[in-house]
Amino acid sequence: MIEEQKWFVIVTRPRAEKKVSEGLLKTGIIHLLLMQKQLRQWKDRKKWVEMPLFNSYIFVLINPLRRNEVFDVPGVIKFVSIGGKPSTISEVEIDRIKRVAAFEKEINIVNDVLNIGDLVEVIEGPLKGIKGKLVEKENNAYLNIIIENLGYTASFKIDSSIVRRIAN
Repeated sequence: MIEEQKWFVIVTRPRAEKKVSEGLLKTGIIHLLLMQKQLRQWKDRKKWVEMPLFNSYIFVLINPLRRNEVFDVPGVIKFVSIGGKPSTISEVEIDRIKRVAAFEKEINIVNDVLNIGDLVEVIEGPLKGIKGKLVEKENNAYLNIIIENLGYTASFKIDSSIVRRIAN
């Protein structure tokens, strides 16, 4: 049985999206690097520049059995993963993303869906399943975990990529 191609998201080095896109093109890997025009301000001038819609992200359409071929391209760091497994994106979502990119106005993409006070759950690693309240954020999320029935609070630093918001 031949497995069909699926959309994955790769993470590139910062500001290497265009170079990685060129490398993927040379290797024949179908990919999608969405760009948008932004007005940038310098001390002496303003200029419209083309910037990636998603910093450090490129969407690739590849057979899952051959997905490691993307690492032959300099600047590729990793796949976006959930639970240690590269996550896929449906064709419907790719279409939605393309429509957003086609919007003529400037778009702000925010990768910060967690807010202080949110109830969250760790979704991978040794603390998987632990629930708590987000009390502080920097580059990583800080969780304040209440250990039920003991009356104690444990605070620890954890990477925000392995935390998800849960309903109250």
